[in-house]
Amino acid sequence: MKHFTFAAALLCATAIAPTAFAQDDNISITTGIDSVSEYVFRGVSLGGSSIQPYTEVSIGNFTAGAWYSAGFGAESDVQADEVDFYAGYSVPLDGAISLDLGATYYHYPQSGALLETEGGSAGSYEFSAAVGFKDVALSPAVAAYYDVTLESLTIEGSVGHSIALSKPGWSADLGGTVGHVEADGGGDYQWGTASVAFTKAVTEDIGFYLSGNFTVNSEDDTLGFDRNVVPETSTPFATADSSTLFWFGTGISVGF
Repeated sequence: MKHFTFAAALLCATAIAPTAFAQDDNISITTGIDSVSEYVFRGVSLGGSSIQPYTEVSIGNFTAGAWYSAGFGAESDVQADEVDFYAGYSVPLDGAISLDLGATYYHYPQSGALLETEGGSAGSYEFSAAVGFKDVALSPAVAAYYDVTLESLTIEGSVGHSIALSKPGWSADLGGTVGHVEADGGGDYQWGTASVAFTKAVTEDIGFYLSGNFTVNSEDDTLGFDRNVVPETSTPFATADSSTLFWFGTGISVGF
């Protein structure tokens, strides 16, 4: 469940990655890798310590990419791997408003074949639309996501602000996101995340960041991914038993 989803174009729940600038204004490729202390998506812990590589290609207003997440450490044997494929289009508009449309396919390899979506355990399709407001204080944006497989609707709102630091190439990026999820059959919840990331543009094409994040959820058993064992059978399983969580991220990106 990719945290850099192009359609949102938000400073949100996961780390705020630096932008890698390509030499060609019409075609660019960005690749990178992130490491997070907890895999948090829309206010829910989906894994513990994780490594998350990605590659993205942009041609004019069209963007497509792939993103992968895998756990490492004590919780990795109870954490599902995830592969996301996404594409979208930034609609050309005049004035101070931006519009992005997109689609994402979420896939969980351990649960089934690539395009197997029955029940949503192995994969699901989601469509999105995001509106941003240019040249406005805090860069507010609103995004809507609808997963047609799981029949769930997500509404997100975000703000963000970047502060240039005294050391050349360094900036502090502040972000806040709030969201509401409505799922078919119940399970609705709300969440919020506040983030601060320190980014460094090493060159015109290479950047890295360090981030700290605090997430709160309206439910008390959605954050804090942990590994437990059934005593009678020694079978491991995952739990989460908190409504708040501090977590951290770091990563590097390279543009071509």
